[in-house]
Amino acid sequence: MKVRAYYAWVQKAVLAEPGVIRFDVAFDEVAENEGYISGKMLLTDQSELHFAEYVITEPDVHRLKYRYHLQSAEKKLLARWDNAPHHPEVSSHPHHLHLADSVKESEPMDIQRVLRSLVRFL
Repeated sequence: MKVRAYYAWVQKAVLAEPGVIRFDVAFDEVAENEGYISGKMLLTDQSELHFAEYVITEPDVHRLKYRYHLQSAEKKLLARWDNAPHHPEVSSHPHHLHLADSVKESEPMDIQRVLRSLVRFL
């Protein structure tokens, strides 16, 4: 898959989510199979999901870096999934989930998994 096709997949996943009111995205194609995607979504409860992915798409999709930051309308952290290597104590390291008062293990995330997980937080 080329990175432009992956970018189209991200857009389609977000646009298919009924809880998204507005979606702004930026895309930087580094190479045919490498790119950076970032964006922000306004959700029906006025919370926001900010995200960024640095992805290589061949031979398989691999998110070298990602973060999906969900915050309330008051700008308070609800959840943030990322793969920054700063919590080696978490069994799923480097993948983890930040909550307001803790860090928990997490499976590797992508935009579809995060959108499905929002139900728990909203």
